[in-house]
Amino acid sequence: MMKQLFKATIAMGLSVAVFLPATAAEPMVGTSRTLAEEITWVGVAPGRSVAAVKGDFRTGAHVKLIKFVAGVKTPPHKHSYSYVGVILSGKMRHFEPGKPDTETILSAGSHYEIGAEVVHVSECLSGSECVFVTQSDGAFDLKPAN
Repeated sequence: MMKQLFKATIAMGLSVAVFLPATAAEPMVGTSRTLAEEITWVGVAPGRSVAAVKGDFRTGAHVKLIKFVAGVKTPPHKHSYSYVGVILSGKMRHFEPGKPDTETILSAGSHYEIGAEVVHVSECLSGSECVFVTQSDGAFDLKPAN
């Protein structure tokens, strides 16, 4: 009985290892921190900047910060990979055009998820800049809605 349990445990562990993303980073050793004033922001479009937190958002799995100036609203667009976002400051909407039930105003601490290839709009409401963090298992791309 113990031998069967051991074999099942090994098989299960190997199965999980096969499904881990190939882009998984090496395990963290020690600790890491970056002060807010040390963040390197890169402009990607008028009123929009990004900063890498972990991984390279241009090539694979990553976590990144995004900053919109107040009033910025993207045109409808989509991404190749799904992602999860958390609002850190400001008030935003990340919604699907034509679906009023998705137009929820998100304030600091709110989170959302957008599936791969889902057409959506991202908007920082007027009043103050918006900063949010996103995590994706794939490279960041921005494709116009068709």
